[in-house]
This record gives sequence, structure tokens and C-alpha cells, in this order.
Amino acid sequence: MGSSGLARLQGLFAVYKPPGLKWLHLRETVELQLLKGLNAQQPPAPDQRVRFLLGPVEGSEEKKLTLRATSVPSLTTHRLVRGPAFTNLKIGVGHRLDVQASGVLVLAVGHGRSLLTDMYDAHLTKDYTVRGLLGKATDNFCEDGRLIEKTTYDHVTRERLDRILAVIQGSHQKALVIRMWPSLGSPPSAGLRPVSFVWQMSLGE
Repeated sequence: MGSSGLARLQGLFAVYKPPGLKWLHLRETVELQLLKGLNAQQPPAPDQRVRFLLGPVEGSEEKKLTLRATSVPSLTTHRLVRGPAFTNLKIGVGHRLDVQASGVLVLAVGHGRSLLTDMYDAHLTKDYTVRGLLGKATDNFCEDGRLIEKTTYDHVTRERLDRILAVIQGSHQKALVIRMWPSLGSPPSAGLRPVSFVWQMSLGE
């Protein structure tokens, strides 16, 4: 790529974050791979500079030395002297995901970083798939945490979960109406839902 490749490296792109991986580690991995691509290209030919080197006098049998102007490559820009041309790259992150969460992570590079604010202000719809385990509680609310409590779950039904889900979606819908009403001049559609959930529950042993 080189400097011309860096100039073309602009915009937003999406990557998948698997569960168990920190979002910051994923961002650093993407940055490392992009830097490898930028530094893997053949560098331009080194600049030439004139140096005066000692050498024998041409056509003379005597062992006399004289200074001669010689064109030699400049090593100041050589990769082994200067190191890699690109050592860091500014990559913006549109949102963050927990370590155990998986999903799409929006990244931005170059001028695309300024678009992250526009994307955030657009209040785009987000879909979540929530998985839970009934009857157990851990110290960090994750399945890999230390078990601190076990209880029965016969009272938990699909109808009660649906009611809780409706409350969560209603609160997000109300927040969207409050934010967007001044800019729209009229209340948005009552059926607009900024967040939707899919519940997947399993039973504890």
C-alpha cells in the first residue's frame, strides 16, 4: 500500500467479535493486520547522494589516492535503518461489547472516524439475543463466574418473561421518542422500536 494506500484507507467497516475476546484486543488485532499490509509493499528506490570517496588516480602507476565524486544510495530511509514506515493507525470504535458478548463491531479508519458520531446520533435499531441460565447466580453475572447462589425457578414462565421484555422495549421506545421528537417536529410512529430482544433460557442443573 505505502503512503498512497494509507490515503485510500478511509471509511467504516464491520468485524465479528466472538465471545471471550475483549473488544480492545480485536481492535488492536485489526490495526496490526492493516499495518502489516501497509509495510509489506516494496519501498521506493532510495535517493542518491554524492559523496567524495578516496580512490587511486586513474592512469597513474603510482599508489596515490585522490578524492572522487561518487553517487551512492542514501541509507537514511532504508527499512533496516529507519524501521517500518507505519507504526500506528488511528482506528475508531463505534460501540463496545462485553467480553462474553458476540456480534458485529463497527470500526472506522481515516476520515471514517468522523462518521461514527453521525451513526450514533442516527439511533439505529439494535437486535440482541440474550441467553440465560435459570436457577443459578454467579459473582460476575456470567457463566464462567463463581457460583454464589442456587434456587428454584418453577415460578418463571414464558408469560412473565414476555412482560419483562415488553417493559424493557417500552422504556427504550420512550427514550427514542423523547430524543427524536424535537428534531422531527411531530411524534414518531408508535410502532418504532429502537431495540429488540430474543430470549434463550436454559434450565440449571
